[in-house]
Amino acid sequence: MESYTLEEKVLRKVMRNIPMGLIVSKEGFRRKIYYVNDTACEIMGYTREEYIRKMQDGWTDLMDVDLREVIREHNEQIRSGTPFEVLSRPQTKNGGYKWILSRVNVQMQEGPLCYVSFMDVTDRMEREELCRQENEVLREQAMQDSFTKLLNRGALEKHVCEALQERGGDEEDAFILLDVDNFKQINDIYGHGVGDMILMRMAGILNEVFGDHSCIGRMGGDEFAVFLMAPQDENAVANGCARLQKALQTTIEGLPNITLSMGFVMTKDVCDYNILYQKADKVLYEVKAAGRNAYFIKS
Repeated sequence: MESYTLEEKVLRKVMRNIPMGLIVSKEGFRRKIYYVNDTACEIMGYTREEYIRKMQDGWTDLMDVDLREVIREHNEQIRSGTPFEVLSRPQTKNGGYKWILSRVNVQMQEGPLCYVSFMDVTDRMEREELCRQENEVLREQAMQDSFTKLLNRGALEKHVCEALQERGGDEEDAFILLDVDNFKQINDIYGHGVGDMILMRMAGILNEVFGDHSCIGRMGGDEFAVFLMAPQDENAVANGCARLQKALQTTIEGLPNITLSMGFVMTKDVCDYNILYQKADKVLYEVKAAGRNAYFIKS
């Protein structure tokens, strides 16, 4: 019968009851497993014998990692005996998956001897993922017009500025400003419910006509803007404006034709959003001054 010193007995008791998995193995052509504690078995759902058998087949199943990649990434720590961490998501015996954070220490002078302690961090990872998703939703909401779900004014400006800076004037884009003609009178005569319906339909038609390779936003009230990236030419933009006008005119039965005023500019060497907006706004003003229900272009 083996006899242990008091220190050994205390150490073994601690290793059995510590709230994390502990594994000690000698690595090499023939892996030898020296120790697997109860917590390691409980975390993954295996008996000790099953755990040892799986370990002898390799670390891949238990850690769900490419061991060669781990060795390449942590080669310096392995050579120096410095501990490092590995995050993995292996499959447990019951078929589920758990996030496992392992702390690995390899002592090369001992064989090499590998000491692995690990814990189940599934709850933490799921909370972090939920928090990330919630933050993403909040970020998207902060960039959306709350009514139409298009980009709001600030978000559109940010997107256009980034696109202009990234593209550096190498490609010619188009910027369109538009609004609904006589929108205040429509609200006054038919009610705000009809006005809201028109705005929602506007958002839908804008996406249908300009959705690909574009940023679309509601600037406020009945004013919308479209930044169209690298259209074929001015005629392609003009055709899009004509399609938009035609689609909106037949959008709601029982109303007189709904018309739009649109002004668009081609960016050419313009890399400043404010200049681009001012040019398009000037063209839009000219359309309204000329009687509305049209689109003009400023090259």
